[in-house]
Amino acid sequence: MNLHDRVRSLRAVSAAKGLAALLAALLAALVAGCGGGGGSADSAAAPATTPPLQDAGSAATEAARVAVGDLLFKDTRLSAAGNLACASCHVQERGHADADGVFLPLGGPALDQQGLRSSPTLNYLNDNRAFSFDNQRRPTGGFTWDGRADSRAAQALGPLLAAKEMAHASNAAAVARVRTLPYFAQLLSASALDANASDAQVLQAVQAALQSYQAGDPDYQPYTSKFDAVQDGRAAFSAQEARGLALFNSPQQGNCASCHSSTPPAGQTRALFTNFGYFALGVPRNQSAATADPNFFDMGLCGPVRTDLSNRTDLCGMFKVPTLRNVALTAPYFHNGAVATLQNAVSFYATRDTDPARWYPVVGGVADKFNDLPLAYRGNVNQQPPFGQQPGQPPRLSAQDVQDLVAFLRTLTDGFVR
Repeated sequence: MNLHDRVRSLRAVSAAKGLAALLAALLAALVAGCGGGGGSADSAAAPATTPPLQDAGSAATEAARVAVGDLLFKDTRLSAAGNLACASCHVQERGHADADGVFLPLGGPALDQQGLRSSPTLNYLNDNRAFSFDNQRRPTGGFTWDGRADSRAAQALGPLLAAKEMAHASNAAAVARVRTLPYFAQLLSASALDANASDAQVLQAVQAALQSYQAGDPDYQPYTSKFDAVQDGRAAFSAQEARGLALFNSPQQGNCASCHSSTPPAGQTRALFTNFGYFALGVPRNQSAATADPNFFDMGLCGPVRTDLSNRTDLCGMFKVPTLRNVALTAPYFHNGAVATLQNAVSFYATRDTDPARWYPVVGGVADKFNDLPLAYRGNVNQQPPFGQQPGQPPRLSAQDVQDLVAFLRTLTDGFVR
């Protein structure tokens, strides 16, 4: 039985018989896995750094970690006020991204603190790696919009302690809450810990379980879109979808594939629709209450949340390239949630430079382009096609082209049924 089959089996038991039955199933899985061969699932399931304390000796052990990570991810009791879960901001039906109708996520003890950035999809990250600079000195990898977390485990710690998210005052406070959970013993067992485990060990166990869950649960990388069905020869694009794919791949028109590759990376069989790189797009300022302060600027890689690259002014305004899989579900768009619909997100690419007054405030008769960056850093904004034209010029993408691209992007939604 492979890891995904074990996860599905454990889920079914949990739903039917509750936690007691789940523990029994975990024990059976461990016994079944002792002589099963096949090696550890960790190398495939968790490419980024995993906390070192857990035993990675069998696929059954990893399946146990996935099962408890599933419980943790969906449990509002993991927050300080008991009212916010990871799944509250990363909704499965929305591609594990923002809930429907959310402008920017709300958190804090009373769920009235607006976050700084939208909740990115957690799907299709198994091929992501820790942040680094490639051989051309371009930033790549990392988790979160600014890549400051080097693994899913590291990323999981951030929301637990963030004042505008789960709002625990300290690591100790977060662990104290974890120790009260009814499945705490299951967490210890899945992490090869005993009842005397230290706070540091328990916190690492939580992080590792959440990482294993996202890496090992098939819901996070299902590859069940119409695009995948077409690639497999089980379906065909409509004429409009095919036109959209051609625009997507065209270097002189959409040029989308330069960052959101539509071909599989080396050694893989499925396209990820991201290169895990970083770009400054110059998206308009989000005028919601949390970002209305005219003296505040979110500059991504160079601050203010990430601080180790604050002196790299050439990186200011750059944010991570997300996958476009399930993009039709993951509104609002861009790091600051400034664009509400997929149609408008594609239109922004088409008309950012040719019709800037559509996107930016007009000051003294001139559009204040890239108004969510200080003037000194606006030269970092990407000018590659479809950008780089002058106001009044015909855009590289017509209104019909935008419609065709949207039609193609909708084929990336998982759950396709012919």
